[in-house]
Amino acid sequence: MTFPQLKGEQIVNWSLIFSVLLACAIIALGGVLSQFEIIPHPEDGFVYEWQLAEPMAWGQLSAWLGFAIHQLLIWGTIAYAQNRYSKGDYASALRPVNRWAIGINLLFIVLHYLQTMVFYDGIAQDLPSWTAQFAVALMLIVILGMENQRRGLFFGRKVRFRRAFTDGLRRYHGYFFSFAVIYTFWFHPMIPTWGHLIGFIHVVLVMTQGSLMFLRAHLNTRWMFLLEILVLPHAFQIALNQGNDIWPMFFFGFAAIFLITQMHGLGLKRWARQAFYGSFLLLVLYVYLALREPYQANEIIRIPLIEYVVLFIMYGIYLAGAWISSRLRSLSAGEAGGAT
Repeated sequence: MTFPQLKGEQIVNWSLIFSVLLACAIIALGGVLSQFEIIPHPEDGFVYEWQLAEPMAWGQLSAWLGFAIHQLLIWGTIAYAQNRYSKGDYASALRPVNRWAIGINLLFIVLHYLQTMVFYDGIAQDLPSWTAQFAVALMLIVILGMENQRRGLFFGRKVRFRRAFTDGLRRYHGYFFSFAVIYTFWFHPMIPTWGHLIGFIHVVLVMTQGSLMFLRAHLNTRWMFLLEILVLPHAFQIALNQGNDIWPMFFFGFAAIFLITQMHGLGLKRWARQAFYGSFLLLVLYVYLALREPYQANEIIRIPLIEYVVLFIMYGIYLAGAWISSRLRSLSAGEAGGAT
């Protein structure tokens, strides 16, 4: 049986349409899900409120099995692709492994939709909400490190990370990114709040990116930027939903990362960059002079500070590991030389 020669760019376009259709299908679930009794709205913002008041064993088992099987199958496609193709072997048309990855993701998206309809609960019933947030945040931090050689880290300036460090991020990022996105996908039930809808659109697009391994579309910079920047409206909407007045930290924090790092990989003209800087400054002045107190402006730097510091901590851990490995090899070589 022959398949049409679909290109990666076509899959990107179809994934954008599919993600919006999925959001519409989730909205249609609203009436069905109203029959479930969930926990009361918690005071603690770290308690995930979209979980059943009385969990069902079959519901939890179905979510965990869905997550585990989905994850293992996608890891299998990554391992197969890395063993078969090299770093410079990027094609335009889909290969069989890309079709398998897309099919697996489609299958488990449908299964999670049905699982939510029948059981409601995702794996959030057994885990704290910060774990899903941490997984996505770490994925974004790894992207900062991977893209340093192309767009720089601070206003277009590159940090001189060792090549082995960035090469390691590039080689193994697929395994971690797939874990982060599939974990997040099965963590949440498919419920029709704005925060969840944007989140599910985001994870579906990231799954698509993972399915396009070793295709030129996987390296499209504007497509990759979209996958990064979607965290801003998602985090902003989630913060608004929590109602604890922390939305400026997320909005301005991720907007600051855009201005410091992400914008400089888009090839924007100088006037466009200056327009973004000016718009950001005007919004900051309005919010922290008219809506909040000036001392609260420290919120702006919290998320960027965390992301950049964690990236350098990761690099420090790598350097420490490389030094220890080098010392062990030296000791082993010295012992071998002494024995002869």
